[in-house]
Amino acid sequence: MKNIFTTQEILLMTNTAFSAREYSDKNENQPSKNNNQNKLAEACWNGQIPAMLPELFDDPYSKRRTMWQLSECDHLLYAHLGEDNTIPDPEFTINPYALVEEMNPN
Repeated sequence: MKNIFTTQEILLMTNTAFSAREYSDKNENQPSKNNNQNKLAEACWNGQIPAMLPELFDDPYSKRRTMWQLSECDHLLYAHLGEDNTIPDPEFTINPYALVEEMNPN
């Protein structure tokens, strides 16, 4: 039987009220002095995505997902999570930059 691995992609827009919230490391006593996108990226790398977006992680049958990639783009963060580091097919990804490259391979 073939193993089925769960892959999850999340786009976080960085010019919104959600991204302007104060995020800090669980072990950090003072907030970071970086801009909103950097603060949000730090929070993602520190494992805060399930706390920020609990509705995406409420499946009781889901296995633990690891964040494999966090791409910082102009006005968004692209997070790639999953049970293993399977790269999403460019044809089916929600990453707008990968989609544009797939449509226009010049």
